[in-house]
Amino acid sequence: MAQLRMVKLNMRDIPEANIFDGLELRILRADEKNKWEKLCDEAFDSKHDFKSIIEDKKGYTADGIFVITDKDKLAATGTALLDCNDNGFGYVHMIAADTNYSGKKLGYEVTAAVLRRLRDSGFDKAELTTDDFRLPAVKTYLNLGFIPDLSVDGTMRGRWESLYKIFNLELNEYI
Repeated sequence: MAQLRMVKLNMRDIPEANIFDGLELRILRADEKNKWEKLCDEAFDSKHDFKSIIEDKKGYTADGIFVITDKDKLAATGTALLDCNDNGFGYVHMIAADTNYSGKKLGYEVTAAVLRRLRDSGFDKAELTTDDFRLPAVKTYLNLGFIPDLSVDGTMRGRWESLYKIFNLELNEYI
């Protein structure tokens, strides 16, 4: 089944960082790639290789990988890929958060950081893909102004209507 695609058609309303509780938002250091893999392995319950998932991607830039840290621990991550699909959209990639930090809105904060990076790189729109069962992530993306792309395949309208029903929302805005 195809992943859900979401788009943000303007980059004007991206919130500024609001990190608290001694956490820090910054760029991933080169010596933290193993920590990044461990965070993503746990967040997605599968194995992740930094080189193939990040460094080998079209649009990769070392200053596009954001992390939220709690002292030496990576609590969340997100990556900005610059026009990796050759369609003029910046790409929001690999948003992940440690479940021990649930409720602290780290996914929201790291996604907003990625969006600011894309905006500052000249992108006026962004895209991402996600899965139906990642309800907190989908809700976060909606809260940041992303809308569904129903054109991916014939299943999208029904899948999005189901998600919007869960969130008690009306599917009014989409492409």
